[in-house]
Formats: sequence, structure tokens, C-alpha cells
Amino acid sequence: MKKPVFKQVPAFLKLPYSTNIKLRQHGFTLLELLVVVVIVAILFTYTTLAIRGDSVEDIIKQEALRMERLIELALEESILRGQEYGIEFSTDSYRFLRFEKNRWKPVSGDRILRKRELPLEMELELRLEDTEVVIDFSNEKSSGLGSSINPDKDDKKDKLKPQIFILSSGEITPEFDVRLFIFGVETSYFVIARFDGSVSTEISEF
Repeated sequence: MKKPVFKQVPAFLKLPYSTNIKLRQHGFTLLELLVVVVIVAILFTYTTLAIRGDSVEDIIKQEALRMERLIELALEESILRGQEYGIEFSTDSYRFLRFEKNRWKPVSGDRILRKRELPLEMELELRLEDTEVVIDFSNEKSSGLGSSINPDKDDKKDKLKPQIFILSSGEITPEFDVRLFIFGVETSYFVIARFDGSVSTEISEF
């Protein structure tokens, strides 16, 4: 009587299956984990902001910090491009100008250095070298009504002149302070720029 023969599966047939198991056991790659962590962090940030909300004081501070960083960016671009920049302030907005073809022009085609409107009921006060400046933009506002109403529109564009000059030498002149505030809110913030190109933000109380 012959003994039963038990056939074994060849080793080379087992290899793909066992290899697949080992590959599955490796789990996520480092890149995949990093992507997940970033997504979770973003969702957590938005959720936290939605729950907490920003106070009026926080909004003023954020706008002051934004102005500080934009001025620093304009200074860096001025140095890199070897071109003079400027800042033109109104009571509720500000914009950056660039000196091109022997005249000042508003920076265009730049999403970062575009004109900035202040949020809510926020306003600003400008002080040049300890001298408060009364901002009057009535001419600029009237020039936006159309050439048929204001035939000297092009001439006024040629006469644009910033209150602040950002020089390619890395200097800011004149030194200035801008106070951002909302009427009825005790807390306000100063954006302070000095001749050596340093820019900072400080809290101020009425």
C-alpha cells in the first residue's frame, strides 16, 4: 500500500503573497503622514478661529501687523529692483507707489502690494517725524469720477507724490508713525518706521 503524497506549494508561488503582506504592514509613507498632519492642522486652525472669533482689538492688531509686513516687503523689493517706492495714505486706505519713467505710479499687477482698504470703521492717523499730517484726498476722489467731469485727470496722475519714500538704499524717509484705530475702542496700534528701514508695531492706549 502506497503512502499518500502531500504536495507542497512551491516557495516561488508563496513569495508574491507574503511580499504583499509585508508591503501592507509598512503602512503610510512619511510624505503621506506629513500631508495628513498639515491638513489636520489647517482644519484645526479654521475650527478654532470659527469658535473663538476675533475681537475688535485683534482686528486692529492684525491690520497693523499686515501693514508692517507690507512695508518691509516693499523695502526688500526696492532694494532688489534698485527702484524707489513710496506709500500714499488716506484716512481709510493706503497704497504703494513706484517711481517709473520719471513719475510716481500706483503699483499694479501685484496682488500683495495692491491698494489696501481698512476693514470695518477703522481709520488711520499719520505722523511724520513727530508732526501730525492732515490727510486730504479730495483731489484723488474727484479724479475717479471720469475724464468728462475732470479733464485734468491725467495731469493729476502725473502729480502723484507719496508721503513716505522707500529708497533702494534701504532707507525710509521721513520717519513716520501710523496709528490704526476705531472710534469707541480704547486700544489702538502704531506702525512705526525709522530712517534705517526698521519697522515695528506697538500697542497704544487712548
